[in-house]
Amino acid sequence: MNYPKFILTGEGILRLGMVPLHRHLLQPGDVCLGGGYWTINHGARQVELSGASSDYGAPQWHRVERIIYPDEYQGYTFVWKG
Repeated sequence: MNYPKFILTGEGILRLGMVPLHRHLLQPGDVCLGGGYWTINHGARQVELSGASSDYGAPQWHRVERIIYPDEYQGYTFVWKG
């Protein structure tokens, strides 16, 4: 079964998808700095991020200088719910 999951890569890329495991969001050469789950509030144009990956732990936001958000959510605000 697929779930709304995200990962943060070492390059600061925030990658979202509907996948069974966080590792399915990784691309060759990626280093994963944690992940979690997401929900979208289209009315507020907001993407809410929360939780932690059972494989990679919570996102290590402090290890990246800049976060690169997915193009398809341009104009949305990303909120970390912890």
